[in-house]
Amino acid sequence: MLCTERADIVLALDESTSIVENNPNRDNWYKGMLGLATNIVRAFSISPDLTQIGVLTFSNSARVRFYLNRYRNSADVIAAISRLKITLGDTNIADALRTARTELFSSQNGARRGVPKILVLIAAGPANINVRMTIPEANTTKAAGIHIFTLGIGSQIKEEELRTIATLRSYFYFATNVITLTDVVHRLLNSSCGLADVTTTRFPPLPTTITRPARPTTRPQFVTSPSTRGQ
Repeated sequence: MLCTERADIVLALDESTSIVENNPNRDNWYKGMLGLATNIVRAFSISPDLTQIGVLTFSNSARVRFYLNRYRNSADVIAAISRLKITLGDTNIADALRTARTELFSSQNGARRGVPKILVLIAAGPANINVRMTIPEANTTKAAGIHIFTLGIGSQIKEEELRTIATLRSYFYFATNVITLTDVVHRLLNSSCGLADVTTTRFPPLPTTITRPARPTTRPQFVTSPSTRGQ
């Protein structure tokens, strides 16, 4: 089902080294992370009058990949996402939050007045740069009227950190692999689609949290079988 509500959505994608550890083809990035971002885009009706999507990536620091008003339809957004290269590095969640708030959600870069602002932050590891600023930046972002969802992937994340960053603790989701991640994304999209008026909207209750499987001793992979990118 295509969501036709108005929203300004920013995707903050973790491009740190933790994404591709033990993953030589980097499918965790090119198939997993970018595939996830593409699925989110496909769930919304993208246009200047309905949903706009911007993207940043973060490792040692945050990088704006494109602003909310850069692309005017789903095909162009998806094409831009498919071209994103991973840089690797550490995990600076504080800078991702600050950059989303001050740059991507600014009116100069396409954020619209009176439209719900939603930040989806996807992390595969804990913050290890500007760690002390992570929660203060999250609180400042929430105080600015930005609704934050967090998605944690794999065994290296700090669940409490991501729950605290989220607007509500229940807006944190966990996935061990691409299969459970797909289920999580469906739940997130069902919750975010109904935000029609930022001045009166409160997030609807989320479904019961998915059953959390036992964490493996080795890092899980996004994909279950290797493939060569570009074939």
